[in-house]
Amino acid sequence: MKKALTGSVIVLLVLFLSAGLGMAGNGKGQGIGDGTGPIHNIFAGTPFTVTGDVITAVAGGGLEIAPDDTTIVTIYGIGPVRYWDSLGFDHPCVGDTLTVKGYTVDYNGVVRNIAVTITIGDDTVQLRDPETGAPLWRGGNLN
Repeated sequence: MKKALTGSVIVLLVLFLSAGLGMAGNGKGQGIGDGTGPIHNIFAGTPFTVTGDVITAVAGGGLEIAPDDTTIVTIYGIGPVRYWDSLGFDHPCVGDTLTVKGYTVDYNGVVRNIAVTITIGDDTVQLRDPETGAPLWRGGNLN
C-alpha cells in the first residue's frame, strides 16, 4: 500500500509540475517584461520619427535616445540581438546615432514608443511587419 501511495504522489507531482511549466510559456512572452502585456495594434498609435544618440539600454529590450541636450526618448521593440545578427547588422548600442520610426501607443495607461524601423548610417532595419505590426523576429527559426 505504501508503494502504491508513493507512486501516486510522484505521478501527481510530475503532472502538476509539467502543467505549470507548460503554462509558463518557457520565456517566450509577448510583452516587454514589465507586466503590461503585448501591444497588438501599434498602428492605432501616433506615428513618430526621432533621431539621436543612444545613451543607455533599458530593461525590457529598449533604448534611451537623446535627440538633443535636454530630451530623452525611450524606444521599445528593437528586437533581440539574434534578429539583428540574422540580418547581418550590429544591434544598436550606446554611442550609435540612429533614426527610429515607429508609433507611440497607450496600452492600458502605459505609453510606449514602439520602433518599426531603425536606421543606422545608410542601413535601415525593418523590425515590424508593415501590414500587421507584428515583430519580425518572432517568425521562422528566430523564436
